Parts: sequence; C-alpha cells; structure tokens
Amino acid sequence: MIDSHSHIYTPRFNEDREAVIERACKAQIIQLLQVGCNLEESRTVVDLAQKVPGIYASVGVHPHDADTVNEHVLAELEKLARHPKVVAWGEIGLDFYYDNSPREIQIEAFRAQIRKPEELGLPVVIHTRDAEPETLEILKNNPVSRGGHVHCFTGTDGMASELLDMGFHIGFTGIITFKSAADLREVVKLTPMDRILIETDSPYLAPIPHRGKRNEPAFVLHVAEAVAQIKEVSVEHVIEQTTQNFYNLYGKPDMVWEILTPVAL
Repeated sequence: MIDSHSHIYTPRFNEDREAVIERACKAQIIQLLQVGCNLEESRTVVDLAQKVPGIYASVGVHPHDADTVNEHVLAELEKLARHPKVVAWGEIGLDFYYDNSPREIQIEAFRAQIRKPEELGLPVVIHTRDAEPETLEILKNNPVSRGGHVHCFTGTDGMASELLDMGFHIGFTGIITFKSAADLREVVKLTPMDRILIETDSPYLAPIPHRGKRNEPAFVLHVAEAVAQIKEVSVEHVIEQTTQNFYNLYGKPDMVWEILTPVAL
C-alpha cells in the first residue's frame, strides 16, 4: 500500500519517527508522500526524503500560512521542487472553515502557487474546505496539465464530479470510516476506482478503530478496507488500484520507485 498524504515530519512524531516508519513497513506500506505546508516544512520534507528510501516529498504553502507567500518564498520552493524526490507542489488551496489567513490573501496565495506546478511539470496537491465555488473557479481558470490530488476530500458530490471532469484524483482518509460520514461515502461510490487515492493525513483523522488517537501511515489499511466495503470490491483490488493510481499521478519519466526502508534518523 501507499499512504499518499501524511505529515510524519511534524513534532508529534519527534519521539518515535523511526518506530512509525518501521510499523509502516510491517504494514506493507511501500511509499510515503510527505507534504509540506510552508517553506520551513517543505525543507524538512525534502530532507526526510533524502534520508529515507521510499519517502517522497511535496512542497508548497498551505492556506493556513498563506500570508507567508511572497516572491522569495516562491523562489525557494521552486528550488526545492527541482529535487528528484519532490513529486508534487502542495498542499495549496483554500480553507474558509478555520480562516487562519484572511480569505483574500488565501486566494492570492493559491493563484500565485497554482501556476508553479504547471511551470515545473508537476502535479498539484489541493486542500479545500468550505470553499467549493472559489476553489473550482481557480482550478478551472488555471489548469494543471499533470493533474492533481484533492486530498482529504470532504466536499459535495457535485464538487467531486467537477473535479473528476477536470482530471483530478480524489483522496479519502479515515473520515470515511466515521458513522457521521454517510454523504462522503456516497462520494466514494461515485468516484471511479482509477481516480481514488487512500491517505491518512497523519497525525490527524485516525480511522476507526483508532479514532481519537494520533494517526500514522500504518492505519491506511483501514481506509482501504472502507473503500472496499463501499465499492463492494476486494481490499486487494483497492490496494492494487490505488497504488497504481499513485504511480500514474506522481511518477516522473524513467522513475524507479524506492521501497520504504527503516533507517536511523
């Protein structure tokens, strides 16, 4: 399996990051995508990817930190994005639920960054919450030819349909295991198997039976099991298809994927 979006580089894993990677390997996780949310974190994910076989990186500025985006930050991120183990730009987008940055600044930062993956020939990782019309408008007006991953999807079936029409992959997390997520499970039903990615978004959103605990990549199996139940297919099929989907989206020409391997950090 592949955990296509997580944040094990963050402080909540400082005490046991090596053990988390070991547990991921035992759970047959073969690659991890570590996603930066600002310039400092993006440097950290690239450093972790350099140290650990099977870890790959995405760089960008999350809407929560949109007020940090400027020409210097964009230039530094672009340098990082040229590293061979950086496979995407993001996560970028809009978050009108928390509004940690003013909405107009979020929109400006999103527009400034959405041009970068197209310039660099990379896919994009999108975060969107309570901002469906604005997110869709920006994506429609700024197409990314390599496509992208709308991660931790919690939107409507209408938004999902529009994203699929634009060629995006949709990422599902442990949320789909929650009793309160009936509407989101309907979105899983309508999403074609060749557009689904499974992810943990660790350390957040641990799936049942781990809800309330710190999430980690090994728990992505529970997301695969939930997708299998919803789609009425085997877990093996979900794992095989979502792994291939990850390679289709994030692979580079002549790329040889490393297998996740525990190392001393």
